Amino acid sequence: MKTYPAPRPPAPLRPRASIRPSIVHLLVIGMLAAALPTPRAHAHGTMVKPVSRIYACAQGNRENPTDPACRAAWQVAGPQLFYDWMGINQANADGNHQAVVPDGTLCSGNNPTFRGLDLVRDDWQASDVAPEADGRYTFQFKGTAPHATRDWVFYVTRDGWDPNTALKWSDLEEFCRVGNTPLSADGSYHLTCTLPQRSGRHVIYNTWQRSDSTEAFYTCIDVKFAGGEPPPPPQWRDAGALVAQNPLPVGTTVILRVFNADGSDAERIETTIDTTGQGTTTGWPRHIGEQVNARAGFARIGVLENGVITPIESATGNRVYLSGDGRSHQLDIQLPSDPPPPGEYDYVYPDGLGQYVPGQTVVKGSDGRLYACRPFPQGGWCNINSPAHYAPGTGSNWQDAWIEY
Repeated sequence: MKTYPAPRPPAPLRPRASIRPSIVHLLVIGMLAAALPTPRAHAHGTMVKPVSRIYACAQGNRENPTDPACRAAWQVAGPQLFYDWMGINQANADGNHQAVVPDGTLCSGNNPTFRGLDLVRDDWQASDVAPEADGRYTFQFKGTAPHATRDWVFYVTRDGWDPNTALKWSDLEEFCRVGNTPLSADGSYHLTCTLPQRSGRHVIYNTWQRSDSTEAFYTCIDVKFAGGEPPPPPQWRDAGALVAQNPLPVGTTVILRVFNADGSDAERIETTIDTTGQGTTTGWPRHIGEQVNARAGFARIGVLENGVITPIESATGNRVYLSGDGRSHQLDIQLPSDPPPPGEYDYVYPDGLGQYVPGQTVVKGSDGRLYACRPFPQGGWCNINSPAHYAPGTGSNWQDAWIEY
């Protein structure tokens, strides 16, 4: 009888290989589609001369703003508002602007996507404005979709207006009204008005009411009129010590919240501990202070000397300073939920790219260090095949996707 060799046993499965790459790939695409900003189909426009509040921010880094006021808006509303800069609208305004846009929501047009624009700050980027010899000024509104117009109405804040208060309709005076205006060849509406007599920092507010629809659009423009004295520097009030009792693990999020006197949110500064050095008991107060001082409008952390507040590497030596009457603060610390086990990794980057699981996968980078894929939704960036941007430890934007472990 002819004999045959015994069948070979199947090769052992590699860890994490039981999930088919095609399924993981679809999951990653789905997570990124949910997490990343998407452009809206309905686009209309905004003021570009002088530059509007939203457009000034949109011209910067939309995913990681460095301008303090834009960063604060991003902290409140995420990056979507910067991608939708042309769409601050109310669908059913029909000229009743004060009914659909209440006090305190003028810059957002009472549209939740843009709520970060309503933050009370005196450091929004402002443009210098001055009239021509005849006292007139031509505004330029970039129109991404043309509409028949009932009217364009321009307002300016009254003399004595305080930029450290929420913008209200009673703060505004109308100074110009323009009727239907054709879109120019450059894709803009050119609107000529006589500038009001003002000096120093103000807000010019514009409403654009369509005649072919009840929809209206709203624009806040921060300006500086000639002849005004620069605002005095903020007066910093010592609000107490920042005391670090323990080191913080990598992946910890520290949030400084500043409240107005009435308890409403003034600003929110969120910082992540990305390295073990940043998380030491003496290191994280300095790291948090550097981030707050670069991004906050109403808060500083550090040591005050000769009017300058500088964070230091110390567990107890830094103080929190606030500006404005009655403001208070709170420091929240959120520890990482499920850190990966030390000394273990799943892949040597870029092996397995496309199969990384947010909040779980650990890779070894080209620098020999270990990196954990950030939790969802940021962790979707881990699977982007762009080493120049997202290679752990070396890519230009690696911290968007990875946490050094």
